[in-house]
Amino acid sequence: MQERIAVIDLGSNTTRMIVVGYVPHQTYKLIDEIREAVRLAHGIESDGNLQLVPMNRAIKTMRLFHQMCRGIGVDRIVPVATSAVREATNREEFLQRVKDEAGLEFRVLTAHEEAYYGFLGAMNTLDVRDGCVVDIGGGSTQVSQAHRRQMGQTISRPIGAVRLTDRFVKSDPISSRDFRELQRAISTQFDDVPWLNGYSGTLAGIGGTIRALAEIDQKLRSHPIDRVHGHILKADRVYELIEMFRGLTIKQREDVPGLSRDRADLILAGASILAEVMRRGKFNQIMISGQGLREGVFFEHFTHGRSPLIPDIRAFSVYNLARMYHYEAIHSAKVRDLALSMFDQMHSLHGYGVDVRELLGHAAILHDIGNAVNYYDHHKHGAYLILNSTMQGFSHREVAILALLVRYHRKGDVSTDHYRTVLAPGDDELVAKMSALLRLAEFLERRKSQVVQDVVVELGAIVKIITVAAGDNALEVWDANRAAGLFRKAFGCDVDIS
Repeated sequence: MQERIAVIDLGSNTTRMIVVGYVPHQTYKLIDEIREAVRLAHGIESDGNLQLVPMNRAIKTMRLFHQMCRGIGVDRIVPVATSAVREATNREEFLQRVKDEAGLEFRVLTAHEEAYYGFLGAMNTLDVRDGCVVDIGGGSTQVSQAHRRQMGQTISRPIGAVRLTDRFVKSDPISSRDFRELQRAISTQFDDVPWLNGYSGTLAGIGGTIRALAEIDQKLRSHPIDRVHGHILKADRVYELIEMFRGLTIKQREDVPGLSRDRADLILAGASILAEVMRRGKFNQIMISGQGLREGVFFEHFTHGRSPLIPDIRAFSVYNLARMYHYEAIHSAKVRDLALSMFDQMHSLHGYGVDVRELLGHAAILHDIGNAVNYYDHHKHGAYLILNSTMQGFSHREVAILALLVRYHRKGDVSTDHYRTVLAPGDDELVAKMSALLRLAEFLERRKSQVVQDVVVELGAIVKIITVAAGDNALEVWDANRAAGLFRKAFGCDVDIS
């Protein structure tokens, strides 16, 4: 039976809540998400007290979140608080008020727990084995090592977008002097972290600042995939954006595409933290995660009793999406087996490796999910669902390829023009050839009866595909031959299916 869980993350700048429907260990789906910039860390003085106005703002927001949970039938609420509450001298007073006035009892995460849950959220959603995860929040920044997907050394530093903006950004636009002071304050925080210097591997990033930078980059470049998860942001681009922000007033930044108004004053400080981490580690790019601490907390509940690290996040993501849209498991598995059998036997004809084979297999599992919308044009609906789902562990290039394979598994001439900026040279040919194999596999499983058990491929001037059947397969052979035009065009040779 499906359960509904809400995870609330009360941060230094923004509080966010996700509501997830899930069957433990099997499948999950984001049902709702809401955020509010409460600026809880704003105005903290040397006494370390949270200020009355931000506290009232946070409590009002928590009350609304709690009402929302009751209204949509949430079974369990898991509220957690991070650095602003953790470090506040009046935290017990604030937490008691939240409990009394909003009905929520918060767990205050330690710095290590905050880093761990952010790390878990990234590891379960990005294809990262070795490297670092950086989480830039409003009040603190965490950097954690990843080694074979396990968390290694971690640091937490009291520098965040809100805290640094309050302390160092005194001019608008920022003066050169203020900017140098900001950079100096950030740099000194990493002087005692020798393992970060020249670190190897992948840098993954979570948190609102990093997501905002990715969204700005996408909007300014007319990126064809409208999601930040999996986006690759180059270090040079981070430095370019910082220079742009330095020359703009806060009012002018509010008009920057992709930047929300409630983050316009904070983005320079947050981006400067990221730039320092990338400089120290000599990272030339960062992979963006749309998931983070909230999802990390959720995964602990989702995998209750087991390791919270999902072993194969790419395969899990594919099957999670397939189950979400009620796919026909036996039919999809047979289409996959037939497509991969042809792929393997035609290797000398196409020359692609295991990475392309994996994508073809995943596309076969997802090829019919568009039926959840409508049978007519379900190939187009399926492509849309892939593009607009969080395909965990896949790059934007791979998501585009999966969507294109599903888009052309039934009919039509292949066109990759819309995704040109995320595809690699030669991907148009790749998509055409793999779509051709997927299309033949689909029509050889026309009646969804598994009558065609396998195929034997004979390569020559004419490619012969001989079906191994468990009954009368005349319909499948007839329909597959009718659908072979894409194969002829993509591979440049004739094909005969018998």
